[in-house]
Amino acid sequence: MKTASTFVIGAAMFATTMFAAPPQATSGSTFAFINGDRVLETSVIGQGARGTLETSAAQWTERITALTTELDGLQRQRQEQALTLNESALARLNQDIEERTVQLERMNDDARRDLQRLEQQITVDVNSQLGPLVEAFAAERGYDMIFDTARLQGILYFEPSKDVTDDFLTLVNARAGAANQ
Repeated sequence: MKTASTFVIGAAMFATTMFAAPPQATSGSTFAFINGDRVLETSVIGQGARGTLETSAAQWTERITALTTELDGLQRQRQEQALTLNESALARLNQDIEERTVQLERMNDDARRDLQRLEQQITVDVNSQLGPLVEAFAAERGYDMIFDTARLQGILYFEPSKDVTDDFLTLVNARAGAANQ
């Protein structure tokens, strides 16, 4: 399964909703930059979300691999025994192969739907955890706006001293750690 791409989609959805801000700061506004991708990759919250998604994908992959192995065995059996099996046995074998093929297609579809549903659920959970933290961080530091450096459009440069990702990660991990105790 493509867990990395699935997680990236979730990250993009998160960053779009959590770090979106007007493209121009007004005079007198204070602003900062946070790298949303780094937050998702390295924070306790992001790692937990990715772990949940990867665990589910691994379970689906294991089930799909087992069924694929079974199907491959039946196809190999048909190839090896096609000349020696009677017509009835060959028909049963072909039917088994067809049934396993349909099961495999359904399982792949089920996995895709389940992982998409889980990704949406995780995105909502991550947003509900990080959203208030972004707001609290901005309020504590006196920022009017926080931009996501992973999704900058139209901004060609920003002063690196305005990147507060490390400070935000410290806050996220501290609050997430406190919530888990």
